[in-house]
Amino acid sequence: AVVSTQSTGEEKDAKAWIAEVLGAAGKKSAGGVSSQDLTKCRNMTRDVMATLLCDALRIVSNQMENLKATEEEMQHVIDQTADQSIQLGDELEQLKAKSAVEVVDLQREVVNLQRELLAAKNQQLDDLRASVLESVGDTVKAEMKSYSSVVQRTCNASANTFKSVNLKSVVKKVVEEKDRSTSFMIFGLQEEQNEKVGEKVGELLLELNLKPQIEACRIGTSNSDAAQGRPVKVSVGSCSTVMEILSKAKFLKDTERYNKVFLSPDLTREQRAERKKLVIELKKKTTTEPNKRHFIRGGCVVSVDK
Repeated sequence: AVVSTQSTGEEKDAKAWIAEVLGAAGKKSAGGVSSQDLTKCRNMTRDVMATLLCDALRIVSNQMENLKATEEEMQHVIDQTADQSIQLGDELEQLKAKSAVEVVDLQREVVNLQRELLAAKNQQLDDLRASVLESVGDTVKAEMKSYSSVVQRTCNASANTFKSVNLKSVVKKVVEEKDRSTSFMIFGLQEEQNEKVGEKVGELLLELNLKPQIEACRIGTSNSDAAQGRPVKVSVGSCSTVMEILSKAKFLKDTERYNKVFLSPDLTREQRAERKKLVIELKKKTTTEPNKRHFIRGGCVVSVDK
């Protein structure tokens, strides 16, 4: 092949330059070309060799410039990436700080809600205490009024003796009312020999997620032939605890173990008699009107649609 000795003054493409050199050496790949292959070529004069070297220099120079430009561009990209990484880090720190503030705000809100709940419970206790004091005051006033009328009718009797007897009955009634306000009754709790009533009541209250301090005992004479056990009287520390327990007693019907057990306030004999009448009426309505839901509220049987 005849190597062209004319120089165009422009940079040749690297592939074209390699093809030209391989053609002059009579080779197919650069790996098999030696300096002797080029010197043996008839047309490989000094001028031709110089032209090839100049072309090679321009190609290498262009490659170096391209590499430098590529390196600068990559460095620019790296710098941008680093800046973005720093910016993302700052944004992440800001998000963390914001999240921490939000967590503190939520905790503060929870504390405020707990304070409000505590204040509401204290208010309920104050209202209940005022109601009990009012009830006791009304009872004392009624007894004193009754005492006054009796004294007028029986002026020949000993006033001091009568006063002592009536004051004792008033005090006894007040004590009984206070005792009933801190206790409740359990009906339908199966009775067993040598049982520990307190533990059984404690297990029942655990079903309602409650664990108060209690004192429990069976009421009435033991009857081994009875289908159900005797009622259980349970005393707790405060009337608010009784209210909380009775408010949750309705959930016992949803349990497998205590679905036939029910709780009620500790009533007087007269109140129990009235309650018994209401229960009989409730059972009757449940049988005659099965399509309605019946319950006792405010001293009467209430029926609503299911």
